[in-house]
Parts: sequence; C-alpha cells; structure tokens
Amino acid sequence: MHYTSSECLKSVFSCEGRDLDCKTLELKLEEERVFTEYEQVPKKRANCALATASLPENTERNRFRDVVPYEENRVELVPNKENNTGYINASHIKVMIRGEEWHYIATQGPLASTCADFWQMVWEQGVNVIAMVTAEEEGGRSKSHRYWPKLGSKHNSATHGKFKVTTKFRTDSGCYATTGLKVKHLLSGQERTVWHLQYTDWPEQGCPEYVVGFLSYLEEIQSVRRHTNSMLDTSKSLNPPVVVHCSAGVGRTGVVILTELMISCLEHNEPMEVPHMLSELRHQRMLMVQTISQYKFVYQVLIQFLKNSRLI
Repeated sequence: MHYTSSECLKSVFSCEGRDLDCKTLELKLEEERVFTEYEQVPKKRANCALATASLPENTERNRFRDVVPYEENRVELVPNKENNTGYINASHIKVMIRGEEWHYIATQGPLASTCADFWQMVWEQGVNVIAMVTAEEEGGRSKSHRYWPKLGSKHNSATHGKFKVTTKFRTDSGCYATTGLKVKHLLSGQERTVWHLQYTDWPEQGCPEYVVGFLSYLEEIQSVRRHTNSMLDTSKSLNPPVVVHCSAGVGRTGVVILTELMISCLEHNEPMEVPHMLSELRHQRMLMVQTISQYKFVYQVLIQFLKNSRLI
C-alpha cells in the first residue's frame, strides 16, 4: 500500500495528537485533577420534573427511590392494564458526535415485577443489543433479576408478559459473555434476534483491574452494534438504541456510555472534554458515573485505548 505525502503527514500528526491526549489524561490522573473536575459536575439537573416516576403506583417499579428518570426523556411504554402510565425506570440518552447521533437507553436492572416491562421496552424501541454491566447477585444482594433463560433450562425459554425469550447460544470470552436471544411477540408471532453482552469481571467494590479486558468488552459492543445495524432495512433511517444497565442504571452504566462516547471523540479528533460529556449525560439521567473511582477508571480506559491505537 502506498501513501501520499499528505497522508503521511496526517498520520504523523494524528499519532502526535494521540500522544498528547494520552499525556494530558495521564497528568490529570497523576496530579489528582480528576477529583476536582468530577466534583464540579452537578450530579443532577436542577428543577427537573420527575412526575411519572414519582406517582405512588410507580414507586415499586423503581429499584432505588433516589434514582429515577427525568420526565422529558423517560422511555414511554405503550400503557396497558398492568402499567397504565407506561412507566419504566429508563432514560433515552442521545449525544451527537460529528453529525452522528449515539442513542442509548440507560436503565436499572429489572426487578422480578418489571421483567415484562423490560421486554416490552426492548420490543417497542427496536433494541438489538443489551449491555449488562453487573452479575445478577453480588455480595448476597440482588443486582438484577435474571430476565433471560439459562442454556440447559426447560426448552431454553422463558415467558415474560407478551414475550417469549429463548436462549440460542452463549459464548464466554474471559471477562464477558455474549448470548444470542430469540424474542417472540406472542400476540403477533413476530420474532427478533437480540444480542446480550454481559460484562462479568466487575468486582463488588471499586472498578475492574483489567483495563484491557473492559476495552475488549466495549469493542464487542461496537462490533455487535455494527453487525446488527448492517442487517437493518436501509430504506428507513433507523438508529436503534443500545440498552445499557447495571443495578441502578447510573454508575457502571454511565462508565460504559461515557467511555464509548469519549473513544468516538478520540477517533474523530474531537476535543477531549470528559467533564463536559459527563455533564451532558447527567442532563439526561441523574448521577451518571456515580463515584470518583468510576470516573478515574474512565480515564484509565481512555489512556489504554490511546496506547493501543498508537501501536497500530
């Protein structure tokens, strides 16, 4: 392969730019500037409406009382007799990078009583990819009800409300598992494939030590998203959201979304404004990236990404 002189210059400048980005991030970590940066970002929007989330009939649908979606960008389900307000503790997250919209749904780990709502949301929003950043149980405490069937269970299937979910395969890749699910709408008979990507290496306390493993998980999300989007009807401008959840749907969920967005900024040579992006996320869901250790971890992953890309 031959490169023109302008391509060579561009390559040199992009390498130098990435070295500079890497040094800037490392310095912020070393000098503890990330702490001040993190503390200066408001944890939630001021005077935000929480009307539907606060209704008495919906309090039991919230895993935590103090983590609920803002009214204006909550995910609205088609109401039914079991859920007449169409409520689920989930928020649309939309961010533009270089003219491309990144769309996520940040949500809590389903409760036993909200699994049917969860699958209704997946179906109605046209979701193809679910990223789960927790175990079902950690330290003896429930983090997420198991809403998909285990391989080897009866018919590998489970029914939640109007949806039958069948596990087709599962592949373990060290720190994450990729599971293929078939979701059937029992009233229409329509079927869809949904990919379930569960990160399995997050410790009960703190953040993962194996940064490279987490980066490979993000790469898997991106790879599966690209694959599923390539299968969509190109005559329609579809941009299905990726569902991301942990337990509350703000801490680890925020880490996944913030890191992926910042990597996209790096790839498009956009400014490295991590606190600005965090502020934008918290404008759409309160408390995103819940702790300073999670925020530092985002920096560590970005540094590793830059080091990896420097080697290519």
